[in-house]
Amino acid sequence: MTGTSCAIIDVTMAFFSKPPPAKKPPPEPKPEAPPRPAASVGTGRGASARELASQVAKAGRLPADPGDITVSGASLVQWTPANTAFEVAQANPGLCAVLENAALRFASGQAPAARELLEQGIENDPDTKLSALAWLALFDLLQRERDKAAFDALALKYLVQFERSPPAWIGDENPSAGPRAVGGYIAVTGRLSAASEKQVEGLRRAIARKAHAARLDLMSLQSFDDAGARMLADALAEARRAKVSLQVQQGPKLTQALADALKKGRDAGEGAWLLALELLQWSNDRATFEDRAVDFAVTFELSPPSWEPPTPAAAADAKSSAIDAGAEHSVVDPDVTKWSGVICGSLAPQLGKLADAAHGKSVVVIDMSEVERIDFVCAGAFLNHITRIEAQRKAVQIVGVTPIVRALLLLLGVSPRHFVKKAE
Repeated sequence: MTGTSCAIIDVTMAFFSKPPPAKKPPPEPKPEAPPRPAASVGTGRGASARELASQVAKAGRLPADPGDITVSGASLVQWTPANTAFEVAQANPGLCAVLENAALRFASGQAPAARELLEQGIENDPDTKLSALAWLALFDLLQRERDKAAFDALALKYLVQFERSPPAWIGDENPSAGPRAVGGYIAVTGRLSAASEKQVEGLRRAIARKAHAARLDLMSLQSFDDAGARMLADALAEARRAKVSLQVQQGPKLTQALADALKKGRDAGEGAWLLALELLQWSNDRATFEDRAVDFAVTFELSPPSWEPPTPAAAADAKSSAIDAGAEHSVVDPDVTKWSGVICGSLAPQLGKLADAAHGKSVVVIDMSEVERIDFVCAGAFLNHITRIEAQRKAVQIVGVTPIVRALLLLLGVSPRHFVKKAE
């Protein structure tokens, strides 16, 4: 091939060849995905207790997927936008993620879950290990459950961790300890079923040690199945036969659920009937009991339970507690407002009486040493009342509050300055 021919071929190839591909503009950087909410320490997934509390405080309801945190549905129903004018505190001394989650769980009646969270946090979470309030909250729960072995084991760890004396165990021989310290506190929440065995086990432990003035909190119990109702009825019957002085705090949802079930007759199942009859025994309502016992005998063709109510003192305590759980009691000092029991909902009667107690006083003192539990919604409404009282240039002092309840109040925004040590 001649040089002329090669030149022609080169020119031809250059003419007919594909042009080089045009350079594509560099792709625009993808916007970064918004960070996911930090998982709660000790829960494994979901938003933290602080984030959940903030959402509820602003929206007046739980988010669509609140993760592992469960706040009492009964209380949230009572929440209205007028009750949401508070902000969750951004920082409070002694709080950590595990304690915040445990406080929310306890506020919704899940004491065993709160204990488990704190126990795991103290063993595995650095922030919890350094939070003295988290340790004190766990001491509080162990005292309520009367688990002295676990209390003593924790006391040794506390001494090593903080190099100071742990809280003292309050024994049954202390008559001034109040119902919480003497008898213990048992809560059964949510749906009563075979899965509630761990919660009912607390009642069986109280029976085994023949506890005095124990409290059974059914305020957050919303529904049941036959197995769960029969299990609780059996435990209550055992407590009655053992002459345990037990205060049974019945909630309106459980009462309504039982009434609706019994209208179905045999279809309600024996468990619902036995639980309804047992609760009537603890309420010392003989007339209703005998009517319902006849209905039971006709419905199931069985002999009904006999009328064997608790001891007079226990029955009186139970009836008073069921009618007015958490009611105020008269105190020696007229300048102190004293609360006790389980306090639930934004319309709790104690909150209305607090406003009345503030009239003509420069310092409003609230003794919460006998408060078993305060739920999330009531705690938020309580903060609103504190804010209104302070707007009148008055001071609010809270004395005797237990560590696990204090953690909830701190989480919602009650200032540490309001907590005062109770005089001995």
